[in-house]
Amino acid sequence: MIKENGGLTIELEIKNLDSIKSKLIVLIFCSLIYILIAVPFRYFFPILHVSELRPASALPPVFGMLFGPWGALGAAIGNMVADIIAGYPPEIYILGFIAQFFYGYISYKLWYGLKITDKITPPRINNVKSLIKFIIVIFIASTVMSILLGLLLESLNIVNIASPSTLMFEFNNFDFSMILGVLIINLANFYNIKMYKPKKSKKTYFSPILFDISLILATIIGISYAIYSLFMPPISNNYIITLIVYILIFIYLLRPITEKIENKASFIKISLTETIISFFLIIGAIMAIITGIVAFYTDPASFANTSEFWGIIYVNISVVLIIFYIMSVLFLWYIEKNITTPIESISEITDDYTNDDDNIENSEKIISNIKKFTEDKGEIGILANSLEKMIINLEIYMEKLRKATSEKERINTELDIAKKIQESILPNKFPAFPNKTEFDVYAMSKPAEKVGGDFYDFFLIDENHLAIVIADVSDKGIPAALFMMIAKTLIKSNLLNENTPDEAFFNANNQLCEDNDQKMFVTAWMGVLEIDTGKFTFVNAGHNPPILKNNEKSAWLKSNPRFVLGGIKDIKYFQNEITLKPGDRLLLYTDGVTEAINNKEEFFGEKRLIETFDKKGDSQIKEVLDSIKDDIDLFVGDLDQFDDITMLILEYKKE
Repeated sequence: MIKENGGLTIELEIKNLDSIKSKLIVLIFCSLIYILIAVPFRYFFPILHVSELRPASALPPVFGMLFGPWGALGAAIGNMVADIIAGYPPEIYILGFIAQFFYGYISYKLWYGLKITDKITPPRINNVKSLIKFIIVIFIASTVMSILLGLLLESLNIVNIASPSTLMFEFNNFDFSMILGVLIINLANFYNIKMYKPKKSKKTYFSPILFDISLILATIIGISYAIYSLFMPPISNNYIITLIVYILIFIYLLRPITEKIENKASFIKISLTETIISFFLIIGAIMAIITGIVAFYTDPASFANTSEFWGIIYVNISVVLIIFYIMSVLFLWYIEKNITTPIESISEITDDYTNDDDNIENSEKIISNIKKFTEDKGEIGILANSLEKMIINLEIYMEKLRKATSEKERINTELDIAKKIQESILPNKFPAFPNKTEFDVYAMSKPAEKVGGDFYDFFLIDENHLAIVIADVSDKGIPAALFMMIAKTLIKSNLLNENTPDEAFFNANNQLCEDNDQKMFVTAWMGVLEIDTGKFTFVNAGHNPPILKNNEKSAWLKSNPRFVLGGIKDIKYFQNEITLKPGDRLLLYTDGVTEAINNKEEFFGEKRLIETFDKKGDSQIKEVLDSIKDDIDLFVGDLDQFDDITMLILEYKKE
């Protein structure tokens, strides 16, 4: 697993701590870390001939809590390797291995066995209760560890259990665990290191209290024997007491997990409370280290022996830590109650609210959770009241949005119907005149919105005359679509009433000008083909000139365009005539073709249009229009269509 934050990368391939591979990785990782920290202090800060200043003592309980039995075993192996490197005898590093494993494993069992907080979760020091729980776990584990080491060393006739050495073991384990332990756990949470999560025992044969009693008895026996040894000579069979204590502790290690282990619920890598706790602990650690350094440079000659010298150092560090931790817990309790817990609670409420669509639509539960903070007279109350007001306003907005969405869906449905109606009034069956071999016609239209203002038309006026029309209304959308249908109907009806093209435009223009309060207009181009002769009469009302392609080349079919339809009454339109030859093709289009724009803000333009028409001019007329449309789409790319695109092509075939 690779976790990154702020440029720092921690790589630890632990995907599932239930797999053998992951357990071995944890074991090796914990062993190496322990060795790297322990070995230098073996050489530079010896205390007894079997011990030394040992910051690595913080690792077994922390590794045990983080990684379970495999973390405890890794720390124990690391301790044994460090002892071998330091040259300790076999009985020391073997018994030390057992004691260190117990030290880490007891911490693991204590963390998941003590229910001080509301829920039992993998280690995370994110509130005062979890900090107090950590202190209790470390104190009990350090005390048991000191008893185990004291009994072992007395059994080997190295030191008496009642000697200051046993107390130094307690101070060493407790002090360094308090200085480093919380910081290591917070870093593990910050970088989201995968932790060992024990499973709740499905069936227990003995009450967990019996296992707790075994640990209590072992501790009482060990402490009682140490007190006894202060005043009485050592017992000759003290190994029996050692064996009893170890058996009782081993029994505790078999304690089942009876509580459900919850996942770490917080979505924050490191909470405000954790940050404050870490800050205070760093300050406390610095003060303790400074105290230790000052004591270290006190004249050693003033002490009876090395043990007494180091004992004073440990006592000074411990006193500073205890005083600082008591003050820190009291201060953090106040901060947590009045600042961090409300802020984190409001933060979690906000996160739940924003990540759950049901909460946004039904916010009563969220508001009820916020109410407990709104009565605060300080900044927390202001924040809670602002959040409550925001949620209420958002709920009102959501209701309005829901209505608007419903209305929009209704409008979209109506637009879909309007689109189908508009498409149905444009001739769209091809070939359009299968019985007419003298000519062929094809057209297409793609509105920029669901309905548009462009239109085309073609129809037979009689058996010898074909009319073609293309037009572009001055707007888009529904108004343009309505105006388009009126214009199309008027142009066709006027032409079918035996009017010439110029007369048809004249009449249609005057009719469109009537009651045209919206000042809408339409550009239009119309031509009438006399089928048997090829004579082609056309008229232009402000529209783009079409392209005529004959056997020689393509060229614009220009004429004298008059004003648009629907703009000014009584405009006279001029007719123009040409004669089409067999094979001639005429391309009509709207400005949506030439004014299509790409992401460089370039227009498709007339040059590209005529080049494409020339390139595909000999293909079937449907393929010609499809090719032009494909070139436009390729040119525009991902940009939305800006204007309606309409094209019509006529081919004259009569020999």
